[in-house]
Amino acid sequence: MGETMEKKVLTFYYAWYGTPWGPANKWLGWNAQGYNPDIIINGRRSIATTHYPLDGVYDSCDEYTLKRQITQARKAGIDGFIVSWWGFEHYSHKSLEKLLKIAPKNFITIYYETAMTFKIREKNREEAIKKIYEDFRKLLSEYATSDTWIKIDDKPLIVIYIAHEYTVEEWKKIRKKLEEEGFKMFLLGDTFNLKYLEVFDGLHTYTTVGYTARGIPLEELYQKISKETKTKNKLFAATVCPGYDDRKIRKPGIFIPREDGRYYIDCWKAALKSNPDWILITSWNEWLEGTEIEPSIEYGYDYLYLTGIYSRIFKKSK
Repeated sequence: MGETMEKKVLTFYYAWYGTPWGPANKWLGWNAQGYNPDIIINGRRSIATTHYPLDGVYDSCDEYTLKRQITQARKAGIDGFIVSWWGFEHYSHKSLEKLLKIAPKNFITIYYETAMTFKIREKNREEAIKKIYEDFRKLLSEYATSDTWIKIDDKPLIVIYIAHEYTVEEWKKIRKKLEEEGFKMFLLGDTFNLKYLEVFDGLHTYTTVGYTARGIPLEELYQKISKETKTKNKLFAATVCPGYDDRKIRKPGIFIPREDGRYYIDCWKAALKSNPDWILITSWNEWLEGTEIEPSIEYGYDYLYLTGIYSRIFKKSK
């Protein structure tokens, strides 16, 4: 988006974890796919994750945990959390409310999980579009006004997962209606379909995994998308990922080895070569898919250390 755009490193953040001793008063997330965290073998709970959290299992609404995560992220050069958000009734919303109270200024936004509208869409597509509009309206009027919410030129940032599930025209309809009511917004869509630049302020991809699995070089892809978005004076956010392993929750699942940090470093190098406006990290704590950089027993603080190094390189680059 030109020279004026402040370089940011943001990370996708998951707020769907609960413990019986935390605010959730029950297991959430850790017990996916029938795992029972009450079973403890060799000091570890039986949880649905590839790696094991260094701090142990935690609750996404526990204030100590949230403060610890924010502190660790900031020390690693991360400028904010993109909170996976599944609606006002979901546990992730309670976590969002807490984060908005305790996080530093300009640190929090949401990842609008478009998948939550699919069941409505099966019955009535217009109702699904109406739900997105109503969700955005409530978020913008009641939550995005917080100083903690990330703003770009005074416009609250909303990041949208699998944005291509709705057409450009449908997103235009949603945006137009909100803007007519006086709402400002900065929308970052998860798609590399350049037609969506007609309605979004920038593009990203959630994960590098699909491209790696299909043998598509990230370097070339990112450079192409970066060039196209900047030609239209829009934002390009390049995504980096430490690896992937969802074999504990999906069969057969996908496994992309971390290679002692090599995959993560290669992602960063490919991202940096594309001269992105922002870099997005998948993920802070998607433990179920094994993409977390949050400290684990297996890797300690290695991925925060690498994040700190490459965040500094990115922010110093011109």
